[in-house]
Amino acid sequence: MKFSSRRHWLFTTVAASVVLAGCGNSPYPAGLTGQSVYFLSQADDPRKLDPASSYRASEGAILDVICSSYYDYQPLKTKNFQLILGLGASEAKRAPYTYTDAKTKKPRVGEQWTFKVRRDLKFANDACFPGGMGRAITAKDFIYAFRRMADPAAASPVQGFFTDKIIGFDDLIARNGDLLKKGEGADYKTPVPGLQLDQKDPYTFRINLNQPYPQMRYLMAMHFTSPMAYESVDYYGKDIVHHPIGCGPFILEEWTPKRRIVLAKNPNRPAEYYPSEGDPGDKEAGLLANAGKQLPLVDKVVVSNITESTTGWNLFLQGYMDGWSVTQSNYQQVVSQQGSLTPEMQEHGIRLTKSSDVGVTYFAFNMRDPIFGGYTTEKRKLRQAVSLAVNSQEFIELFSQGNGRAAQTVVPPGIYGYDPKYRNPFRAYDPKLTRAKELLKEAGYPNGLDARTGERLTLYYDNAKTDAAGRQYVALISRQIQALGLRLESRSQRDVVWQSKIDGNDWQMTDYGWLADYPDPENFVFLLYGPNRRPGPNLTGYDNPVYNRLFEKMRAMDDGPERLKLIEQMRAISDEDCPLIYIQNSQKLSLAYDWLSDFKPNPVTNTALKYRSVDGEKRAERQRQWNKPVWWPLAAMFAVLIAGTLPAIQVVKNRHRRRVTHKD
Repeated sequence: MKFSSRRHWLFTTVAASVVLAGCGNSPYPAGLTGQSVYFLSQADDPRKLDPASSYRASEGAILDVICSSYYDYQPLKTKNFQLILGLGASEAKRAPYTYTDAKTKKPRVGEQWTFKVRRDLKFANDACFPGGMGRAITAKDFIYAFRRMADPAAASPVQGFFTDKIIGFDDLIARNGDLLKKGEGADYKTPVPGLQLDQKDPYTFRINLNQPYPQMRYLMAMHFTSPMAYESVDYYGKDIVHHPIGCGPFILEEWTPKRRIVLAKNPNRPAEYYPSEGDPGDKEAGLLANAGKQLPLVDKVVVSNITESTTGWNLFLQGYMDGWSVTQSNYQQVVSQQGSLTPEMQEHGIRLTKSSDVGVTYFAFNMRDPIFGGYTTEKRKLRQAVSLAVNSQEFIELFSQGNGRAAQTVVPPGIYGYDPKYRNPFRAYDPKLTRAKELLKEAGYPNGLDARTGERLTLYYDNAKTDAAGRQYVALISRQIQALGLRLESRSQRDVVWQSKIDGNDWQMTDYGWLADYPDPENFVFLLYGPNRRPGPNLTGYDNPVYNRLFEKMRAMDDGPERLKLIEQMRAISDEDCPLIYIQNSQKLSLAYDWLSDFKPNPVTNTALKYRSVDGEKRAERQRQWNKPVWWPLAAMFAVLIAGTLPAIQVVKNRHRRRVTHKD
């Protein structure tokens, strides 16, 4: 092949031009940030996006705008949380219901809920439907969702919510269990007395309960009870967990593991609109600027995987993330000594939002563990001693920058039954640890040593604290536990691995938290209800018969003095048993750019994405201003490249002349 100096020069020039042209630092395709797209991030992939089984807050934030439910929450009503109709055509009707008990053959009085579905609903278009076109949604699709929660293959964590309430649901679960042992699929055909379709109206269904259950309306606002297409389960099989199909404002357009999730506006979405009223002061705060506009307000949502918080923070400062959280690592840069946003952040067009979660964080003991679990006096005192050694305020100061309050028990502020004056006797931290060490001795571990063997007791802490902040968290709890005389051994894993260990009961102590699914005390006190053990919400496996009986009475009641008394009795029992070490009722600081419309966080709903509005042109212009290319290094490289090429060209020319001379 002949070497051409002219071709070499052209190649060098083109290559350098390509390098120079590609020097932009945007992580997105050209032009995307100028469009109606909302950009946010997640630390890791969802484990699954399945209405029957997804129960993590990060999963719900995506799933709940794909799979809408019968009820939703008015997003601006945060003083008193308010249910609104979603897919429901009218408010559910609740009435007494007489049925025959299958065991005693005697009549009993339960409760019937009647639901009427909107007639304009269609599933999103998907390959599971004939021709790829989503079909109409009717009442049978809601009933199918309930039956799928009874399917062992779905492993629904909320199955226990209904097992002892929906008439015949326990029999269905037992029947499915027998079928599973035989290697057969679950039963979706045998009638269930508690799940009834209206024979005259395909848009009406009824749920018959064996007891009063006021919280049923809240469960109909969760994705577990959203309508589901049997075609999707048949078509995708086990992979259904990666293919959520509903009729919400968005569809799942892309899910590239470890990289991103993209949601796109659903062409088949039913009409819904931004609210025209809110709490007092919302209009003055600009929160009603989008009143009456059809939802969703953006065309797409891009959720990028960002595992390192420093990387995400830098992307936010460059304008490539629309919002970000205030954390331990950026607090000093964001918040002034007066508690307001720093001038630098204000000049950048950033605003600071303060909000309170309706939730609680805690350390949890595995109550089935042979050392730290159990219900004997000694086991109880051992957990109480550890609880008294843990200083909540240190965690709040270090990791929440002082924003939050020390949690005393499982029911948080904002929920009926919360008592701001109550003080948990086993969360009263004493720097000298006097009472804690007394309890440790009474438990059989004087100074942290096993009285029988003389060996120091080790507490194994399973966690997903793998980044720098996580390691600080581990260091703090280690120091507090070791001050008591125990040895703490941290077992840190990736989030997915840690979660698998938790679900598999392969742990001793861990940290966890709970955010409200719905604004009722049942949604918190059920964390300690025995039958709700994994895969249900009872993480610890705590199972106290007295507590269970009180819970079963309490959940059937509407709010009032009698219900409050039962909540207080349950609190006394569980705090004494100490399966949880309560840490914090969180307050959250978050940042957003001024191209993102004002929106007030609502802690009991996961549908915020459909209310977000973005000025893409303003964002793109700011990004161009803040991320101007630095050309001189590449220009210097270009010059070096040219300088290095000239001698080679001269050598080639000289050789060419010699060949020509020799030929002559």
